[in-house]
Amino acid sequence: MPFVPAFEGQVCSLGYTIVDWLNEYACHGPGDVMGQPLDLGSDPEIEDFIIAAYELDPETGRRKKRRGVLSMPKGRSKSEKAGIIGVAEALGPVRFDGFDANGQPVGRPVTSPFIRCLATEEKQAGNTFQNIAYIMGEWGPDAHPDIYGGVRGVRDYMRATAISLPDGGECVLSTAGAASKDGGKETFLVPDEVHLYVTAELRDMYATALRNTGKRKHAEPWALLTTTACRLGEESVWEVLERMYRKGQLGDDWIVLHREAKGRIDITDRDRTLRQLRDVYGVAMDPERGWMVAEDVYSDMLDPTVCRDEAEAARYFLNRSMAGSDAWIAKNIHDRQARPGEKVELGTAISIGFDGSLNDDTTVLRGCRMSDGFLFKLGSWAKPQGAAGAGWSVPRNEVLARIREVHRDYRVVRGYYDPHEWRSDIETLAAELGHERYVVDGKTTEMPRVISWPTSRDVAMAGALNRLHTDLTNRVTWHDGDKEASDHYGNAYVWWKGRLRLVRKENPNSARKIDTVVGDALALEARADAITAGWTDAPVEELPPLVFGL
Repeated sequence: MPFVPAFEGQVCSLGYTIVDWLNEYACHGPGDVMGQPLDLGSDPEIEDFIIAAYELDPETGRRKKRRGVLSMPKGRSKSEKAGIIGVAEALGPVRFDGFDANGQPVGRPVTSPFIRCLATEEKQAGNTFQNIAYIMGEWGPDAHPDIYGGVRGVRDYMRATAISLPDGGECVLSTAGAASKDGGKETFLVPDEVHLYVTAELRDMYATALRNTGKRKHAEPWALLTTTACRLGEESVWEVLERMYRKGQLGDDWIVLHREAKGRIDITDRDRTLRQLRDVYGVAMDPERGWMVAEDVYSDMLDPTVCRDEAEAARYFLNRSMAGSDAWIAKNIHDRQARPGEKVELGTAISIGFDGSLNDDTTVLRGCRMSDGFLFKLGSWAKPQGAAGAGWSVPRNEVLARIREVHRDYRVVRGYYDPHEWRSDIETLAAELGHERYVVDGKTTEMPRVISWPTSRDVAMAGALNRLHTDLTNRVTWHDGDKEASDHYGNAYVWWKGRLRLVRKENPNSARKIDTVVGDALALEARADAITAGWTDAPVEELPPLVFGL
């Protein structure tokens, strides 16, 4: 018999049965309500998530979802919820076993389930695993011996690391490197707090365990990730996935419950922040049913011994991924200075900043309007992602052609070019593109339009970066709002070299680029130096002609 909805809006899902099973045979894990009965209906977000996560193809009965994410703020009990779902995966009716006489899907337990909880360290792994161990190993055998009587391996739920299941199978926690995980045959995987997976070892552990879920077709394995907002720039597992989620790049086999504060973040605005907290926490801050107090959380957000800065407070409690306090410039400052509709007319006097590469970094050509310092994109050449980037190199001739085109289209007053890997080309351009004429103290002089400007000179580079940072912060300089440029600014971190404030990526091998920041600093510095040298905005034809001596 095919699926027959029992009520309007019902989807073909085992989730309804699983919610009922958990309410009957599971309980709350460690905490204030430890051992008390579950009522998943009192938390509609989680109930709806479970129903969606266990949706079936009504024709084949196979699961539609292979990956799930609970992205919620600190204290929202996401790890507990992942744990109780793990209990169901161990012993409950979680896989399709046909339709009953009324056309409703019927579930069965997984054959020889293998459940793995991943985490950065054993203590943190306990967030999920301890919930499973407590329910199955301490509470369950007394409360429901018919379900949990055969569970072995839990003498103390706080110290347990592996649980043997009654009819074969096991549940384990894992905190070591990826190599020890290879060869597993997981039927349910819980990578817990994946915003903390920032090292190569943890990323490899995650990737290996995810690959293992493809080994048991008939068991229909799946993974449930938990996370809080990430620190942008660390390239954690969640940062990568969140970026894909926002771009709509996660496949249909993903189910994501993501709660994030809406609108601007300003924790000095008490009323606004309290509204955001109550919205993002939902039932957790309900006056009658909740277990958290908005005013108490708000106090923690303002306490510098709890949250070092606004960004950290927003990540923990508003679930908003943000850069840390070592960001080179606050993202909201750069975003504020955008004028996306503004055009720079051909023939306008500009300066240029060029930061070039050969293979990996992005090559950028940035413009700066001489009249007001407005920064804008002239060209960008980035390595393609994935297989398309294998063996790729910057199209050098295309870059050089664009530079020449810019000199034809605009009145280029001065350009600063980082010579690294482009030294001969810059010398050729300097000879070819000539000089800009200035009138200084009534005398006509000329200066080259193309100038080699090594960014490796720390003192000079720190000064150029300081000018850019100061002018953006003080609303002196604006920009065109280019998306790639915005990403580059968001990727930029402070690099202190003695007393010099330079810029860096979050790590040297990061794929996240910052080249536009360098290009803008060079363009703005070229403008400032040209003005200091005596440049004026008078048309070239109005300047006195050069007079050569005999």
